[in-house]
Amino acid sequence: MAGADDSNTRDRRRQIMDAALQVFSTKGFQKATNRDIAEAAGGISPGLIYHYFKDKQDLFLSMLRERATILALVDHPQQLMDLPPRQGLTLVGRSYLTMMSIPENVAVFRIILAEALHFPEVAAMIRQHFVDRVFGVLRAYLQRQIDNGRLRPHDTSISVRTFLGSIVVHVIAREVLRQPEALQLADDQAVAMAVDVFLHGLSLEGEDA
Repeated sequence: MAGADDSNTRDRRRQIMDAALQVFSTKGFQKATNRDIAEAAGGISPGLIYHYFKDKQDLFLSMLRERATILALVDHPQQLMDLPPRQGLTLVGRSYLTMMSIPENVAVFRIILAEALHFPEVAAMIRQHFVDRVFGVLRAYLQRQIDNGRLRPHDTSISVRTFLGSIVVHVIAREVLRQPEALQLADDQAVAMAVDVFLHGLSLEGEDA
């Protein structure tokens, strides 16, 4: 009986999150209302949303967590920490681009870009719950590689932005700007190039990380 209840709860949460994605994609986070989301979820009562989510922000963050599969690396960093730089960075790059190959996730990415530009509170929410967590784990990973003698000492706060920035720019070029070169570039090629450029600047002299 409890198993059936748990399944019903998961199904209902998923139904509401799918409806929220549809509404947030068209109206944005700030303009979307629970009434809009309830209607998109099949005409449920707006009050029912509060049974599953604390408020609109909780619903928005839950929707993002559901789709931000790269957070699996953040939640379980042990699978990353001991990998050598080329393998570890390739894992991170592929995880992000695999996540962004799903149309619904691209829709979420567009929401984040649009909302963060116009509403500082949304930018702060995304930074606190997602960006800072990903950056923190990757900084720790790069520091581990420095400590192990695989990379030369450097400011990891800058190098994390350098590496992730190259991946994110590729996504923007492909999914937002629809740049022909980006559309033709396979994910594996994009990641391999980003890793190569990054490591050639940070590898110990005479060594291939």
